[in-house]
Amino acid sequence: MDNQPVYDAVVIGGGPAGSTAAYLLAGFGHRVALLEKQTYPRDKVCGGCLSQKSVRFLERVFHLPVPSLREKGLLDSVGTGYALYIKNSRILAGDLAEPFYFTRRERYDAILARKAADAGADIYEGAEVIAVDHARRTVTTSEGDRYAARVLIGADGINSRVRRSLPGSVVDRQRWRKNLGWALELAIPRVEVGALANGDGAIRLDADLATPHLVLAACRWGYGWVFPNRETLVVGMGGLLEKNRDDRRNRFTEFLKTLGLSAFADRRPAGCLLPFGNFIPSPAYEGTLLVGDAGGFASPILGEGIFYAHRTAELASHAVDRHLTSGAPPGETYTALLARHLIPELRAEKALRDFLYGCLDGRLHAPLEAFMKATSTRVIDAVQGSRSFCGFRRNDGLHSAVW
Repeated sequence: MDNQPVYDAVVIGGGPAGSTAAYLLAGFGHRVALLEKQTYPRDKVCGGCLSQKSVRFLERVFHLPVPSLREKGLLDSVGTGYALYIKNSRILAGDLAEPFYFTRRERYDAILARKAADAGADIYEGAEVIAVDHARRTVTTSEGDRYAARVLIGADGINSRVRRSLPGSVVDRQRWRKNLGWALELAIPRVEVGALANGDGAIRLDADLATPHLVLAACRWGYGWVFPNRETLVVGMGGLLEKNRDDRRNRFTEFLKTLGLSAFADRRPAGCLLPFGNFIPSPAYEGTLLVGDAGGFASPILGEGIFYAHRTAELASHAVDRHLTSGAPPGETYTALLARHLIPELRAEKALRDFLYGCLDGRLHAPLEAFMKATSTRVIDAVQGSRSFCGFRRNDGLHSAVW
C-alpha cells in the first residue's frame, strides 16, 4: 500500500506498550497506526503479574478500575498472600497489605488493543515490520506495505527490529547483552497438578494453590516462581542470561522436582528473552522512540515488564504530543521525562538487584535473610509502587500523571 496515508505516529508492536501509546495519542487527537505482526488473541510468555502500580495505571489511564477489570475478564486470579524462599528454605510468608493480581496475556493484550481502536487508532494485525527508515520515518512490512509518520514508536518487544536498526550511539550493545535476561515457563492445568503432584518436594505448595511463591537462587542471578491462575498453575524460572548459559533446562527440571512437580518434567516449557536491568537511558534517535521491552524497560529484580511497558508508553506519548503540537524535539523530551519519572527508580532497583543476587551467588544467605526480613515491607511497597526504591521513601504520587 504505497499510497497509505501519512500518520502522525506509527506504533510498531501491539502489546501493552504499543496499545497504550496508540490509545493515548489517538485520544490526544492524532492520527495513529498500530502494527502488530500477529493476530489477536496471541500467546506471550509472561507470568501475568499485575502489581498495584499496574492496576492503578489501568484505572488512571484506561479508566478501568478493578470492578471493570473483573467484568472484562482481565483479572484471572488474585494473590492476597505470598511465600518467599531462598533455595528450599522459606524465609518470609504472610498476607499482603494490597493484593497482586494475575492476568492472561492473550486476553489482556487483545482488550487493550481494542481500547486503542475505540479511541481512534488504526489497528493492522498480521503486519510484520521488516525494514525501518529513520531518515524518512517509514516502515515496511513483509507484505510490502509502507507506512509513513512524523514519529515512529518501537514497541516490538525484546527482539525489537526497530531497536536493532538504531546506531550504536543509542544502544550500548555490550551493556544490553550483559543485562539480558531469560525465562522458561510452564502452565500446568490445576486438575493435573492435583492428580499428579507427588508431594515429596522440598517446597510444599499450599493446598488450594492460591499463594504466589518466589524462590530465590533457583538459578544463578535469578529466581523461580509459582503463580496461581484460575485454571492453571504457572511455574517459571528466569534470571541473567550470561550467568545461566548452559544448564537452564536442567535447572528448570530440578525446580519442578523441588516443587513436587517432577511428573511434568517431560513437558517442554516456553522460553523467551527479557529485559533484566538493560534499560536504555536515552532510547531515541531522530524521530524514533523505544518503549517497553524494546527499550529494555522492566523490573531489574523480578523482570516484570507490564507496568514499565505502560509507563514508558505514557511518557513517550506525552513527548510525541508535545512534538506534534509545539515542535518540541521528541527524543529530548522523552529522555527528560524518563530521567524525571523512571530512570532513578530503575537505577536504584538495579543496585538492589546486584546486592541481592550478589549475596546469593556468594552464598551469603544468613545476612541476606536478615536484611530481607528487616526490609520486606518496604521492598514490597516499592514493587507495588507506593514507595520509591530510592531510599525506600514513601511516595504515593511516584507514578502519577504526567503534566
